Amino acid sequence: MSSPWQRFKLSIFPAKGPIYAAAPTQKVRTEFAGPTPPPPSYSKSQPDEKELPRITTTEISTEEEVRSTRKPNVFDKITRAAGSSTVFFVMLAIVVAWVILGLIYGMNDTWQIMMQNGSSIQVYITDILLIRQQQNGAQALMTTLAEIQSRSMTCERLLRQIPGCQWMETHKDQPKALTLNGRPIDDEVEESLYMVTGRPSRFQYVWSKMCHGTAKVLGSLYAYIFYWVGIFTWIGIGKIYDFSDTWQLYVNTATAVALTFTSVFLQNIQQQQEDNLEKCLHYALKIDAEVEHRLREITTDEKPNPIFEIAPRNRDWVERQIDNFADIMGSGIGVTLSIVVTIVWISVGPMLQFSDNWWLIIGTFTGLVGFIDGFVLRNLYCREEEDVNKQFAAVSASDRSLLDLLNVPVSEKRVEVRSLAARISLWMGNTLGSRWTTLSSVGLVFILIFIASVMKWSTTGQLLCNTPTMIIEGFLLLVLIQAHNISNEERGLEFAGVLKRRLLLNSYVHSLDIDEEKFF
Repeated sequence: MSSPWQRFKLSIFPAKGPIYAAAPTQKVRTEFAGPTPPPPSYSKSQPDEKELPRITTTEISTEEEVRSTRKPNVFDKITRAAGSSTVFFVMLAIVVAWVILGLIYGMNDTWQIMMQNGSSIQVYITDILLIRQQQNGAQALMTTLAEIQSRSMTCERLLRQIPGCQWMETHKDQPKALTLNGRPIDDEVEESLYMVTGRPSRFQYVWSKMCHGTAKVLGSLYAYIFYWVGIFTWIGIGKIYDFSDTWQLYVNTATAVALTFTSVFLQNIQQQQEDNLEKCLHYALKIDAEVEHRLREITTDEKPNPIFEIAPRNRDWVERQIDNFADIMGSGIGVTLSIVVTIVWISVGPMLQFSDNWWLIIGTFTGLVGFIDGFVLRNLYCREEEDVNKQFAAVSASDRSLLDLLNVPVSEKRVEVRSLAARISLWMGNTLGSRWTTLSSVGLVFILIFIASVMKWSTTGQLLCNTPTMIIEGFLLLVLIQAHNISNEERGLEFAGVLKRRLLLNSYVHSLDIDEEKFF
C-alpha cells in the first residue's frame, strides 16, 4: 500500500517511466448447442453423428489493461480544464475589463504595470500548464500507438496460421479490390472521420473554423514579419521619448496583451487537437478489436496480446537537464513556487509603499522564468513530435507489411510540398527548439539579472529584464502556434492512413471464406 507522501506525489506530479501497452485480448469461446458437447473424436467425416450448430460468444479480457498511463490526477484535470473555450473567453473578458478601466480612470503607468504583472503571472501559469499538457498528450498518444502495435503483432501471428493467407497463396491472383458496405474504402474513410468527430453544433462549427483560421494567420511568416515590424517601429520612436521608462512600458503593455491572448489561445487549440485525436484513435482501436475478434474466431487462438514497449530516446546531458526543469515546472512544484513568491511579494508591499517598482517585482520574476519555460516548451515539442512521428511511421510500416502479405494495395495522401514561407517558418521553429537555443535563454536570463543587480533593481533595471524577454516570448508563442498547425496537419493525414489500413484489413478478414472446422 502506498504511503500518504506517495499518494500526494501521484496527485500532482506528471507520470514518468517507460511507455508500453498490451491491447485488451478478445477472447472468443465456441460452444456447441445441445445438452452435451461432442466427443473429442467428433468430425464432419462421421455421417452417423448429427452435426450440432456452434454458438460463438465473445469476452474481452477481464484482466486489468497493461498500459503505461494512469488515472488523471488533480493537476491533470486542472490542465485539461484550462484548455477549454470557457477559460479562453474569461481571459478575453478580463482584458476587455482592463481596457475599460483604463478609459475610465486614465491609462497611466500604474494601469500599464498592472496589465504587465497580470499578464506575466497568467503566462507563467499557462506555460506550466502547457508543459504539463504537452507531456500528458505525448505520453497518451505514444501509449495508444503501442497498443496498436501490440494488436498488430497478434493479427500478423493469427493470419500466418491461416493457410489461405500465406504469401504464395495470396499472390497467385491479382491484388484484391476491397470494399466496405459496398463502397470504396476511401469513401468509407471520409465518412468515418466525419462520424468520429460527430456533428458539431452551430457554435462549435463556427468556433472551430475561427480557431483554425486564427491559428493559420498567427502561425504564418507574415505574422512574424508584422510582429517584428512593430518592434522595430517601437525602437525607432524611442528617441522621441528619450528611451524613457514610459517608452519601455508601451511595448511591455502591448506584448503583455499579445502574450495573454496567444498563450490561452494556444492552450485551447492544443486541447481541441488532443480531444479530436483521442476520439479518432479510439475508433481505430475499435476496428482493430473487430479484426482481432474475427481472426480469433477463425483460429480459436487464445494467446494474450503481447506487451509492446517503446524504447526511450537517448538524451545528452543538456536534454536531461531540460527534462528535469520541465518535470519540476510541469508539476505541483512549479505551482507551489509561484504561490510562495506571490505571497512574499504581497507581504513586502507595505515596505515598498506599493510603488511602481514593487508592482514590477512579480512581473520580473514570472517574466524571466516564463521566458525560459517558453524555450523549454518548444524544445519538448520538437523532440516529442519527432518521437511520435517515428512511432506513426513504425505503425505504417507494420501495417503495410501485413497488407503486402495479403496482396492488398494501399495508397495514402502525403503532406503537400510546403511553400517557401512555410519552410522558412518551419526552419525558424526548429532553430528555436534546439537544445542550445534553450541553454542560451538561461544564459540571457543570468545576464539580465546581473544588469538589474548593478542597477540596484530600479524601475529601469527591472524594465530591462522585462522588455527583451517579453518581446522574445511573444514571438516564441507565435512559433509554437505555427508548430501546432504543422502537427495538426500531419496528425490528420497520419490518422487517415491508420484508419484506412485498418478498414482494409477489417474488410479482408471478414471476406475470408474458410472452412473453420479445420481449426477445431
